[in-house]
Amino acid sequence: MKRFIFALVAVATIAVMASCKKSSINPIHDTVPVDTTWWSGTPSVSENGEVTVSSTRFPLERFHELGQAGDTTAQRKLVDEYRKQLTANVVSHYPGITSHENVHFYLATGYAKDVKSGDGNAYSGNFRNELLICINDPAAKDTVFLACGNGMLSPIDFNSFEYYLDFGTAEPWKFTIKKGEGLAHHLPKLQAWGKVATDLKIPIKDKDGKIVNEEIFSNYLGKYESLLFEGDVVDILNGKVFNKLGQEVQFDRRRLETRKANAKAKKEARAKAKRQRRR
Repeated sequence: MKRFIFALVAVATIAVMASCKKSSINPIHDTVPVDTTWWSGTPSVSENGEVTVSSTRFPLERFHELGQAGDTTAQRKLVDEYRKQLTANVVSHYPGITSHENVHFYLATGYAKDVKSGDGNAYSGNFRNELLICINDPAAKDTVFLACGNGMLSPIDFNSFEYYLDFGTAEPWKFTIKKGEGLAHHLPKLQAWGKVATDLKIPIKDKDGKIVNEEIFSNYLGKYESLLFEGDVVDILNGKVFNKLGQEVQFDRRRLETRKANAKAKKEARAKAKRQRRR
């Protein structure tokens, strides 16, 4: 009987030790990352195989150091400084997201349960001052830790954390062309996104209606017209333009239709002028 009791105690002790060991695991930094491109961005590779650091890379090491030091104010400033880069990385994962307001950044400290790992397992444990990306959009719903891209197997409960701070939403990456507007009216936005956005393939016309060679936006804005209409939505990060019906604009087709419409208008104007002279 004593041996049996001793065996039970030993098993219980081992179980407690295993439990303590498991609970000491940081599910963000002590496990295999699922997807690091949430912070690193996607590096570009040249034809000769040279890898270039992504322009949307976020300084994760610095952010982690600040978090371990408890400097959440500096962490917030870092997120503000790199909000466009973080937004671009989110959109690269979910290009169909409809609004920046549906993407939130939270800083949290506490206990995370069932965090997916790159090894196929799930881990639970404590973490400190980590950035969570929460997406609640008709096109996508997800919650991941920025540092490792690890998602949650269980619905996240912010109220179970020691504390969390709302660091705001993603940066707006779409704008709508209003009546009388062109790209020139949105130059500040385009320039602000210049380093982290895909170049838009928007044809630019000169005063004679001819398409000019593609160059940097600032070389043309204010001097030329773009084939943009009222109600068009310019998606900077996806490099696309949608009309007011939500259809992607095919600029070759639009250019042809515009040319036909202009020719028709000129013909009607000449016919009208001719009728007036006859009178």
